[in-house]
Amino acid sequence: MEIKLNNISKKLFESVAKIEPGLGEMICYQLFDDKDNTITEKNINTYHPEIAIGLKLANILSEESDDIKLEIGFCSLYLFKSGLSIHEEIGAGTPNINNKDTLWWKWGPAQAINAGDCLYSMSRLMILDENNLNDHTKLKLLQKFDLLSNNMFKGKFLELKNSEDYKINLSDVINTNTLREITVFQYIAELFNKTPKKLNLINMFKNIGDLYVLKNHLKGFNRLSDSLNINQTFSQLENEILNKKKIFPISYLFDEYKDSLEHQKKLGTIYMKRMIEFEDMKYLNELFYSSKSSDLYELKIKKLSEKIIDNISKLDNQTSDLKNHLNEIQLL
Repeated sequence: MEIKLNNISKKLFESVAKIEPGLGEMICYQLFDDKDNTITEKNINTYHPEIAIGLKLANILSEESDDIKLEIGFCSLYLFKSGLSIHEEIGAGTPNINNKDTLWWKWGPAQAINAGDCLYSMSRLMILDENNLNDHTKLKLLQKFDLLSNNMFKGKFLELKNSEDYKINLSDVINTNTLREITVFQYIAELFNKTPKKLNLINMFKNIGDLYVLKNHLKGFNRLSDSLNINQTFSQLENEILNKKKIFPISYLFDEYKDSLEHQKKLGTIYMKRMIEFEDMKYLNELFYSSKSSDLYELKIKKLSEKIIDNISKLDNQTSDLKNHLNEIQLL
């Protein structure tokens, strides 16, 4: 049995149908891309890449008995992350994401906060209410989900704490982003039964997460540095960067110049501001690409890419669909 994206959409809509209609309207607005309550490939690739890749992996590895568990695991993650996005958009004061009004901008902060909280409860009920899972499987799945959510909350605490610091420790940034962003890839990997035949591909998922976060941070960093129109709309990550999120390219810079008083003073001055300005982004970008940091960064990306490609090449022909998908989303 193949797990398809429209299966995910259908399952999510069924869960929304159980709640109060007015609140359900807000939840649908956050979850789906159109009035038909569907999720597009573009949405899942952009905002939930771990689920998009997980779907490809499921169609290679899963046995029919695993499909319900995987489908429910994906749905719970989608609900949870959608709720987090609402809260983050409120915190960053973001009125619009990719030409769509954010939920708080449309309905107000109070209703949006409540909708975000509702999505968290729905993510756990998605597991508990599934009649096709036995109690033992539900408990195991909830343990994995609760570990994920706990890690992401810890990661957000550290991210907010670090945003107010004018000095950056690279190891702290690695730890924060592992908890906040890479942990979702680890969660997806943990959904699969670890048989000897599957183990190599499952373990590779962590490398895919590392690579995705590095490349996504670099993409946001470069796009903001090229921005000339302050009225243009930004992605969630780009808004977070302007709100002083310590992304990997920035942390590489701080690490390289940790012993340079001149650079530490300049970097510290930038990160003591309430928000990062576009001129600051241009300076940071120019400094990054004129220093050893960019070479180290590209080398890290190259090594991860080669490792993933090497692991895929050792597996059977079924993995060609996964490799093609990674190429399509420009990960490899």
